[in-house]
Amino acid sequence: MRSLFARSKQYFLFFFAAVVIGIVGGLLSAAFLGSLNWATTTRINSEWLIFLLPIGGGLVGFTYYKWGHPITGGTSLVLDAIHVPGAKVPARMAPMIWTGSVASHLVGASVGREGAIVQIIASVTDAIARARSASDSTRRVFLVIAVAAAFGGLFGVPIAGAFFGLEIQRKTRLHKSAVLPAFAASAIAFFTVEACGVKHFATPNIESLHFGWSVLWRCLVASCVFALIAIAYIQLEHRIKNAMAQIIKFPPLRPVVGGCIILALTALSGTRAYLGISTSLLESALTGAVGIAALACLWKLLFTAVSLGTGFVGGEVFPLFIIGALAGAQFARVTHASIPLFAALGLIAVFAAASNTPLTCIVIGIELFGWNALPAYCIVCILAYVLSGKHTIYKSSPIAQNLVV
Repeated sequence: MRSLFARSKQYFLFFFAAVVIGIVGGLLSAAFLGSLNWATTTRINSEWLIFLLPIGGGLVGFTYYKWGHPITGGTSLVLDAIHVPGAKVPARMAPMIWTGSVASHLVGASVGREGAIVQIIASVTDAIARARSASDSTRRVFLVIAVAAAFGGLFGVPIAGAFFGLEIQRKTRLHKSAVLPAFAASAIAFFTVEACGVKHFATPNIESLHFGWSVLWRCLVASCVFALIAIAYIQLEHRIKNAMAQIIKFPPLRPVVGGCIILALTALSGTRAYLGISTSLLESALTGAVGIAALACLWKLLFTAVSLGTGFVGGEVFPLFIIGALAGAQFARVTHASIPLFAALGLIAVFAAASNTPLTCIVIGIELFGWNALPAYCIVCILAYVLSGKHTIYKSSPIAQNLVV
């Protein structure tokens, strides 16, 4: 009887936390989206701001050098706090990630937003949990719930948000207690963002798919392409970070150099489309619009790897979506397939390979593009994930990698 009472009390606590985290996470997501939209609109209306890329990078780099250790670990630090008993997410991560992301978007660095809001909401959640003297196991479940709320609320995929929070920490047994609260928090965060009047990115439904050999072989080949792109991005960003650490010993100078490189890349590419969030590129890919450069995928990959590899602040999720969609659209043009279909497949498959979350990405496909292409979602996400091996954008510490609790 006592055991039943204890379990009931624990589940009530987790559901109460899910409601609170969902509402607070949704409000934070809405405010964060609003600040990033302001930064993007300001940059587009004031074209001269991109010339401040080195200065903006220097300010972000100095701030993180002075007060940033160890929050430079980003989302991987959140995963360590989930996997390793006693690990924590510093409270100062939230304001630093927020201001750093806004500054990076304002000057045009090619960074995302979903990864940043995961870190912000996890930081706030963990700070409150520690202030209330919650146990390590309870705090870690709260963090899983926070990750689900952040992903589902900001990107507008409430079911996939819960899957992401659960799948990204599948080495632990926390999913047993966090399943229903994660779904609840993700849904509440989603509806809270909607209630705040913030509209999520609209995507077209994929038309009914007549799944035959002509589609199957294209999906199989495309999966290999998407896995290679994910590996290329991960390796390039990693190598840029290592090169910067070896060549430039003073960390604040790294994003200064990165800003100069991004300006040079902008001049070489002849367009500003790869700066910032690049939503227009994603819209063009998903609608099959003409005029997208054949190498747009590689350009966006290079801009993002340089931005994040040299020290600008933001997430990898949305840029990877765009990179994948651009790759899928170009693959469709070369193989004379449906451009919207393969752009959608590229969007989910590249992220599945880069994050090692194939189930989440299948659900993202369903929520964003409908059920009609479900067999194709399953093939490209699972195969791209398998082919990518152990490569991932989320690098846990050696302790977290070897620990199963």
